[in-house]
Amino acid sequence: MASASEIAGRFRSLPKRQKVALAVALTLAIASVIFLVAWTGRTEYKSLYSNLTEEDRALIEQRLREMGVPYKVTSTGIMVPSDRLYPLRLKLASEGLPQAGVVGFEIFDKTNFTMTDFLQKVNYQRALQGELSRTIQALSEVQQCRVHLSLPEKTLFGEEERPKASVVLKLRPGVRLSKKQIQGIVHLVASSVEGLTPQDVTIIDSRGNLLTRPRGEDFVTMTASQLEFQNLVERYLEDKIVGLLEPVVGDGKVRAKVSTSLDFTKIEKREELYDPDSQVARSEQKKTEKSTKTPAGGVPGVKSNLPASPFGVSGQTGYTERKNEIINYEISKVVRHLISPPGTIKRITAVVLVDGKYKAEGGDQQYIPRTKEELESFEEMVKKAIGYDEKRGDEVKVVNLPFGAERAVEPTPVPERKLIPDVVFTLLRYLIPVLVVLMVLLFVVRPLVKVLTTPPPTVRPPSGMPMRVEEVERMMLPEGASKEQVVEWARRNPQKAAQLVKYWLEEG
Repeated sequence: MASASEIAGRFRSLPKRQKVALAVALTLAIASVIFLVAWTGRTEYKSLYSNLTEEDRALIEQRLREMGVPYKVTSTGIMVPSDRLYPLRLKLASEGLPQAGVVGFEIFDKTNFTMTDFLQKVNYQRALQGELSRTIQALSEVQQCRVHLSLPEKTLFGEEERPKASVVLKLRPGVRLSKKQIQGIVHLVASSVEGLTPQDVTIIDSRGNLLTRPRGEDFVTMTASQLEFQNLVERYLEDKIVGLLEPVVGDGKVRAKVSTSLDFTKIEKREELYDPDSQVARSEQKKTEKSTKTPAGGVPGVKSNLPASPFGVSGQTGYTERKNEIINYEISKVVRHLISPPGTIKRITAVVLVDGKYKAEGGDQQYIPRTKEELESFEEMVKKAIGYDEKRGDEVKVVNLPFGAERAVEPTPVPERKLIPDVVFTLLRYLIPVLVVLMVLLFVVRPLVKVLTTPPPTVRPPSGMPMRVEEVERMMLPEGASKEQVVEWARRNPQKAAQLVKYWLEEG
């Protein structure tokens, strides 16, 4: 193995171009090693929290410094090492971070005996506002929330003012709150503050749109809800028609529009019906009286004929009988209390468009209309689906029109791209630097070492004295050789040719 001095001497003996090439190759090798060490040793950062308020960002940064966790602050949030992401989230969540810039009842954790009554009331109001904000922000549609309460002072004399509340919501992109959710937020705030009524709660979004209705708009709200209900009924019937006919005529070849007339009148009716033909004996009462007659009698003579004589002659008495019967009848009665719910369908009008058939001829799509029997069967199916009633004046019309020949050609399904799993990315992260270093070692470092450690072939004269270039040419090249012979000789004797070129360069 060559020593360091021999390697240095051989490097000095190389031509200038080879020295530059070797220096560049050595620099690339060193840079590849540094790149490998930096690539494999670098820390991957991931977002811990994004879209933080200034208060939460300051608190989280302070807590990370206390725990000795490295972090990076970006324009969107705070980033931490990926291997510590989830433990840090659990740790900060247990400490109540982030707080979304609000303060809850933890403000009373530290007791301050020098605090005045006014500050106590202010802190209570701040805590109540903060707790309400956190509760509302728990909704998946709400990104941020601020609650402002106006709590008037209680007075002994005079009329007290009612408390009021205002809620500002920042919704997540692409979502909306339903009316039920808005009413739920209103009742949540009203139930959490003493004396606060739902009518005194105002909710707006971050764009300034009023989400709660002002007072005196019950009629408008009722009309809007009726219109929404009517749209729901119409869409429901349209979906039924499309879902019924699409399996028959093909996907995308049916269009349905339904118009309904609804009766939102609420009717309460009470009826009492009597049936005279249906009689039932309710009570019966019978009474019978009888009496018997007796013959005449007495003492004959003058004494019995005298007035006031106890011996007078009595006349003959008769026999009587009396019956009394009373029957009370009850007539059957039916009492009905009828309440007709609002939203009864008064009339339905439906129009259905059905596409025809297409036949490929010479690369073109030829339209074939539906037959009359098919349209009649489709119309009958639609009537059965929507509950057609001729007495209400319902109308159903099925029309056959071409939707376009391009609909007959089924679109080519786009193959779903398969996402590369994270394991592959991890392997590539360490495999690519290793491959780069191996290529540098094989194609840069190895030839460099071979050049520096392999002694070049030398041509020495028999006497061991230095020779002139002309003498070397006479020894190596055939005498009187042509250009083609010299090229052939260089191809067969590459080492001698290289040595000859070296002599030429040394001689300048």
